[in-house]
Amino acid sequence: MASVELTLVHGLEIGKDILKDAVLREPSAGDIIEAQEEAEKLVYAVEPDSGRLVPSLVASPTMVGVHVLRRQIVKIGNLSGPIELDMLKCLHPEDFARLQAKADELDAATTAEIASREVAQRGRDDGNGGGAG
Repeated sequence: MASVELTLVHGLEIGKDILKDAVLREPSAGDIIEAQEEAEKLVYAVEPDSGRLVPSLVASPTMVGVHVLRRQIVKIGNLSGPIELDMLKCLHPEDFARLQAKADELDAATTAEIASREVAQRGRDDGNGGGAG
């Protein structure tokens, strides 16, 4: 699993320590599934035909992204991830943006690697000269 290191500008203050060195990893399918579950919220919507209130679960795309990001954090300083949401909220906006940008770079690199493997497979024959017969 790919990972990337970065240095936070302002850092995460834990007691008297300011933690600045961070490591992110690419998200797993489990991270994404858990983030979607955690971001779900029960809401009530009016059913058009009957006018009744109907319960429904919805997930905030913003919160899904935040929960995936906090799971991607391997560590900040000596604090092991995943980072709790309250800790993530304590970060300076610039550091939060840096974490998000690095996570996006990591996602793009992972996607590019998968795409290049798929492209390399294109055009390869199946042992019978590539024909369908």
